[in-house]
Amino acid sequence: MALEARVLDLPSMKALNHPLRTELFNELAAHGPATATTLAERVGESTGSTSYHLRQLEKHGFIEEVEGRGNGRERWWRRVPVAVHSGGTTGPQSPAGIAAARLLANGSNEFSEQLIREFLARDQETLEPAWRDASEFSVAIMRLTPAEVTELTDGIHALIDTFRDRHVLDDTTIDGTERVFLRLAALPVLDDEEQGS
Repeated sequence: MALEARVLDLPSMKALNHPLRTELFNELAAHGPATATTLAERVGESTGSTSYHLRQLEKHGFIEEVEGRGNGRERWWRRVPVAVHSGGTTGPQSPAGIAAARLLANGSNEFSEQLIREFLARDQETLEPAWRDASEFSVAIMRLTPAEVTELTDGIHALIDTFRDRHVLDDTTIDGTERVFLRLAALPVLDDEEQGS
C-alpha cells in the first residue's frame, strides 16, 4: 500500500513553517513516538511550549496521539503516516503560497543535512559492519526531460513503497531493523545562462 500523499494548503504550510513545530515534526519523523517532555528535552524547550506546539501540529493533521500508550497526564505523539508536500503547480500559487513552499523545502533540506551530518560525525567503528556496508552516499547527474524525471521518481517511489510495506514504522520488536533515512532529490542543474530552459 503506497503512503498517502497530502498536498498542503497555505494555512497548513504556515502552521508547519514555525521553527519549533518543524523541529518537533522532524523529531517525531526521525525518532518515532515521544511525549512532550521527551521532545522538550531533545529540542531544549519547556514542556509547556512543546505541548502547545504539538497541539497545533495535531490541529493541522501532522501528528496524532498514540492510542493505548501513556496516561491522562502523559500523552504520546507520533507523526501521521502521510507524505506531505507543497504540491508544485497543484499547490497554492499565490506569492505567499510559493514563499511558504520554499520555506518548507528549505526546512526539509536542513533536516536532511542534519541527519547526514549526525551520521558522518559518528564514530564509524561503533556502527555494526552490516549497517556500515549498507549505508550509501551517491550522486548521479543525467540529462533527462521533465517527463523522464517524473517516470524515474514515480518508479523510485513505487520501489520505496514495497519496502515501506514490509514493516510498521513504529514497531521496534523486529530484530535487525532500524529507522532508515533515505533522501531523494531530482532537480534540474541550472546553468546561469539557461535558468532551467
